[in-house]
Amino acid sequence: MRRKKSKTVTHKIGQIPGSLTYTGIKREDSPAIRLIQYDEDKVSINQELSYEDIVKQIQPDKVNWIHFFTLDQIDAIEKIGLHFDIHSLMLEDTLNVDHLPKVEFSEHHVFLTLKILSLDQDNQLEQEHASFILGDHYLISFKELRSELLKPLRERIENNIGKVRKKRADYLFYLLIDTIVDNYFLLIEKLRSALEEIEDKLIDTPSLNSINEIHHIKRQILTVRKDIFALREAIINLVNEEPEQIFESNYKYLRDIQDHVNFVFESIETFREDQKSLTELNNSNLNNSMNQVMKTLTIVATIFIPLTFIAGLYGMNFKYMPELSWRWGYFGVLGVMLTVVLGMIWYIKRKRWF
Repeated sequence: MRRKKSKTVTHKIGQIPGSLTYTGIKREDSPAIRLIQYDEDKVSINQELSYEDIVKQIQPDKVNWIHFFTLDQIDAIEKIGLHFDIHSLMLEDTLNVDHLPKVEFSEHHVFLTLKILSLDQDNQLEQEHASFILGDHYLISFKELRSELLKPLRERIENNIGKVRKKRADYLFYLLIDTIVDNYFLLIEKLRSALEEIEDKLIDTPSLNSINEIHHIKRQILTVRKDIFALREAIINLVNEEPEQIFESNYKYLRDIQDHVNFVFESIETFREDQKSLTELNNSNLNNSMNQVMKTLTIVATIFIPLTFIAGLYGMNFKYMPELSWRWGYFGVLGVMLTVVLGMIWYIKRKRWF
């Protein structure tokens, strides 16, 4: 499982609260900020802007979407935070890629951090840290990696598709969350397929290696469950808090997200039970295989018991044993032993012990 493990988490020890330290892995992607401004009549998209350019172009009468493509732009993030009076603890959590999903509220902002989860072609779980800060006429989004996940949303804004250009920044806030949550459904389908594939292998061709696959997907399920559970709590708090930055008409959309997250969480709970069933099935297969081996060894030992007795009888060092002087005594004993073996096999087959 590919986790975005922290490389600088130990550097945060001893720092004062609100210190901005990026805890992820520095990427080769060049730092960049994009500004999308729109209203019902017009949209403008400006790529690769600096902090100074963004501050100059902010228009309070439009929706201003500021998007950070990477998180290793600490200086720009700090300046943006100062300009919009964003609490330093929110910015600190934005840069902490190991932080669980959460929601926080301040006088002027709503802050939400969550995980973008997906399975790659090798069924390895990938986690990406993302955060959103909602203000009155602006929304600031942060993603750990460059990707095409938000491209459809950008195109909807650019081509004036749907309600997005008619709404304010809080509706964009909803759309961003909805885009990530919808991506969870793809993850759910891939996890379900992976579980079904393991089950088929266990039924068709039981193997000792299956336990490794089961343990691998168990770790993935537990990681996803941890993130989804935290997000579910965050969405519940968001809906119940009813911050003033979100219009009342948009709460129905947030409740729809809440339903989707609940569905994803229940699916993950079902997968946990399925994984436990697979573990039990694998253990049963291993026990059956071991029982079959023991059964075979027991039958072989049972067949050799009378043979051992006969061989031991004629191996005794007595002087007078009439059979030893017979011309066909040796072959006679071999015949008796063969007859005993065939008789034992016939009896075992008849009793269906093998």
